Amino acid sequence: MIGEELTSVRHISRVMADVFRRYGYEEVETPAFEHLELFEKKSGAAIVKQLYSFRDRAGRKLVLRPELTAPVVRLYTEKLRSAPKPVKLCYFGHCFRHEEPQAQRWRQFFQSGVELIGSARAEADAEVVALADDIMRELGLSGYELRIGHIRLLREVLAHAGVEGDAQDPILRAIDSHDEGRIREELDRAGIRGKDEKMLRALVALRGGEPVLGQAEKLVANLPGAKEAVKNLREILKHLRSLGIKEFIVDLGIARGLEYYTGLVFELYVDGAQIAGGGRYDELIGLLGGEPCPAVGVAFGIDRIARALLKQGVRVPREGLDCVVLPASEEMLRECLKIAGELRRAGLNIDVDLMGRRLGKAIAYAGAREAKSVVIVGAKDLKMGKVTFRNMRTGEQELVARKELENRLKSIT
Repeated sequence: MIGEELTSVRHISRVMADVFRRYGYEEVETPAFEHLELFEKKSGAAIVKQLYSFRDRAGRKLVLRPELTAPVVRLYTEKLRSAPKPVKLCYFGHCFRHEEPQAQRWRQFFQSGVELIGSARAEADAEVVALADDIMRELGLSGYELRIGHIRLLREVLAHAGVEGDAQDPILRAIDSHDEGRIREELDRAGIRGKDEKMLRALVALRGGEPVLGQAEKLVANLPGAKEAVKNLREILKHLRSLGIKEFIVDLGIARGLEYYTGLVFELYVDGAQIAGGGRYDELIGLLGGEPCPAVGVAFGIDRIARALLKQGVRVPREGLDCVVLPASEEMLRECLKIAGELRRAGLNIDVDLMGRRLGKAIAYAGAREAKSVVIVGAKDLKMGKVTFRNMRTGEQELVARKELENRLKSIT
């Protein structure tokens, strides 16, 4: 990764880190290697098939992490269980999956996210969704779509049809794929027919504003657990509006590809590509060896967001060069290095010609590096305590007192 794309990735990371801090999240870091069993328990068959797994010299089964929620949960269970609740953690890291090469899917990708552990309340769900929405706004992405659902609705309908526990996961994965042939196959395998199939398909098709929830309530009127899920989603949306988030789509067909979600689920899309997703996973911590504890989180695909920013032509602030310091003659190189050192210590981004170019070519180099200015150090000027200052944007050139150089450079925007 180079150039504009890498600049975009770094910018996105800075914006996210700032938003995470404003919401009170503490950054953590986990190893790139994890034990295989961490992901075999509830990450989903599709992800397990994509793992880069191997045995180390001690015979342990290890993997390159395919996502970061499970590793962060492991970190919580090992080191943070006694911390005051809720525990609010954020992270950045590379993940690895043996995907089939295709657009917007890479075998190594950069992920970030947050996990809010310890609160089962609807306002915790709303905070995580609001955080994700705030990041999109801060980045300046236009036309992004926030879709919100509740996977417990689908799980309750499947349970009513006699499909319980892990047996639900293949059906939910099929729904998440939006592949009708695959959905038909899984429903047939599970023996879901008649009214149950009709109810499930009607729920999955519900998409729109909050009135959708009224239709959902009618569909699941005889299922107390499903009615409770609709009530919970209404409460989350109420808190979301209080947090200033009013633009969203209720999409009850969201199933998510990971198998550990239990309640709220949501996804963010830009130009039809998913760039973030998350939800509530109240059972995962218990499954991974900790005391049962409610949790909700979201993960962002930073690489995908970077591509979206570039595609939309969003101008990403660049930390370019403030100045290139150039010697008018070889004898002035030592003085150039002294000036460069002083300016760098003052917090400016400074380069020096290290190739011994003629002055004209060195100025062209500064232009190619998009430096804001050039400082030319000549023996005659230096005797008067001055240097030549050239504004690379306007082409204007003037003599500036060396002691005023720092302030002059900082005045250029």
